[in-house]
Amino acid sequence: MTVIEIVFWLTCFCGLIWAAAVFALAFGMARLRHSHSYAKPTIAILIAARNEEECISDCLAAIEKQDYPENLREIVVINDNSDDSTADIARSFRDKIPGLRIIDAGELPEGIAPKKNALIAGIKATSSDIILTTDTDCQPPPGWISGIATCFEQDVDAVVGYSPLTGRGLIGALARFDGFISAIISAGTTGLGYPGSSVGRNFAYRRQAWLDAGGFGSDAAAASGDDDLLLQRIASRGKKVVFATDPNSFVPARGKEKFPEWWRMKRRHYSAARRYKPGLVIAGTLLYLFNPALVIMTIMAAAGHIDPIVAVGVWGAKISADGLALSRGSRLFHHQGWVFPWLIGEILSPVIFTILLPVSMVGRINWKGRKLDG
Repeated sequence: MTVIEIVFWLTCFCGLIWAAAVFALAFGMARLRHSHSYAKPTIAILIAARNEEECISDCLAAIEKQDYPENLREIVVINDNSDDSTADIARSFRDKIPGLRIIDAGELPEGIAPKKNALIAGIKATSSDIILTTDTDCQPPPGWISGIATCFEQDVDAVVGYSPLTGRGLIGALARFDGFISAIISAGTTGLGYPGSSVGRNFAYRRQAWLDAGGFGSDAAAASGDDDLLLQRIASRGKKVVFATDPNSFVPARGKEKFPEWWRMKRRHYSAARRYKPGLVIAGTLLYLFNPALVIMTIMAAAGHIDPIVAVGVWGAKISADGLALSRGSRLFHHQGWVFPWLIGEILSPVIFTILLPVSMVGRINWKGRKLDG
């Protein structure tokens, strides 16, 4: 078999897997149903913060407006060894947010990544039934806590939330669209009953489910994964996971507006895949291979080694399949203006992710002045 034939059949094979996965995501999103629990559990809102003086005020101002009963919530900012005014700014909100506490993450133990160490400190400092996490660059709407609380029916152990990104300029638009894609993957897999990804900007779980999963366990050292790796640990024990579809539960967050910042963020996020279960690694590898195969096929078609009509057909099939999932996602998340970014993203994403994913699998991760293992 020639190199051209290998490229052709590899592209077709991985393309079929890609199309099946995209259709499955659309089906999974169609299966999502809004939960209607009328119970009001006690909820601990944890915000890990390291050198966040530029954005923590906006975050806490949004927390101040939450409509969830004050006697049923705990709000804790965990100062992760900041060397700026983050902790002082947080303390200035004590008179505005009843019960707000600011605690220190403490020294970083061996084998535990900084953010997970901060969250562990927050979990230990609270007693509520539900743990709800967000980040300082987020501004949750007033109904956020209430919207997440309604998802916790008696048999639900974790709730995955949506966190749309904001941002200006070309890179901001890239970040917004990338966040939209990530949410589609998260919602679709959850709807299919195989939850695999979430974002710490809007993620909730029962304290008991966290304990039953052994906390962050062997994944505690990973630079990322306080969300998706924990979600997978919880789900692997047969726990029920749902996706929050109530718009009141959507948490906007600041997206990156400079390419190096976005690249570092994505590399840190993707580095968690080093610790995925074998089944997810195999599936992810097959989906990933479609990107370089598509790029190589396009180059060969341009060089006259492959019929251009074949390449156009493969691209057309991919774009059409992706468009179906994006259309479904736009209705679920009330996401407007996705068509133009979709078409641009279809051109750029195979090249970007051909490079980005393998780069994320090697080396250490730079996060807020710290070098961490993946």
